[in-house]
Amino acid sequence: MLMADAQQAQKESSPHEEYTMDSFPRYREADHVRKYTVRVALRGIKPPIWRKVIVPSNISLRLFGDLILELMGWMGEHLNQFRKGDSYYAPAYQREGELPPLFGRIRNYNQEDFALGEILCEKGDTMVWEYDFGDGWEHDVRLSSIEEYAQGEARKIEFVSGKRACPPEDCGGIWGYGELLELHARFAARKRISADARERLEWYGMDRDFDPEYLDIEECQEIVEAFNCD
Repeated sequence: MLMADAQQAQKESSPHEEYTMDSFPRYREADHVRKYTVRVALRGIKPPIWRKVIVPSNISLRLFGDLILELMGWMGEHLNQFRKGDSYYAPAYQREGELPPLFGRIRNYNQEDFALGEILCEKGDTMVWEYDFGDGWEHDVRLSSIEEYAQGEARKIEFVSGKRACPPEDCGGIWGYGELLELHARFAARKRISADARERLEWYGMDRDFDPEYLDIEECQEIVEAFNCD
């Protein structure tokens, strides 16, 4: 059995009640912590909506998932999970009372039991972060680079860069957002659209001033600062 599989087998039986929505390990114990640069991109959108961050390799999957959620711009009103192969990693509180996997083909784990560096080990490794299983927002998570920390260098989260605004919640996924962008483009160009279409745009906060290309870099940096201060 591979080491990663052995680690997962040991952790699979971890009791859910060890963790709550607010109490969980932010970082896992590790003998060797490396500096990870990770790019997260929303799947199916062109031009891409993406964020790039630097994190310590021992950041817990739970904290990393929370970081993705806030930097992308989601409100956190829906379920989320990481997926790599046939292994799924969800917050422990979210897994309470779930049914066992059918035929053992899917393995479910607590996000809190794993560090990012246990799942993405080499440059170029990837996994998927899913948000809102109804709308089906899938994000490709790719380990872009691995570096060693210099002696005395702080092991903190850093925002590197990103592009474009997050879609609104509950808009119908990729296809629903595409329709809204088409309506918004007509509305912004002061072309005629129906009253229902105007109401729909207003409901999703996509008035004429909405800019799908805009990303508030200062807000992203403030989010990261808050994560470092917690």
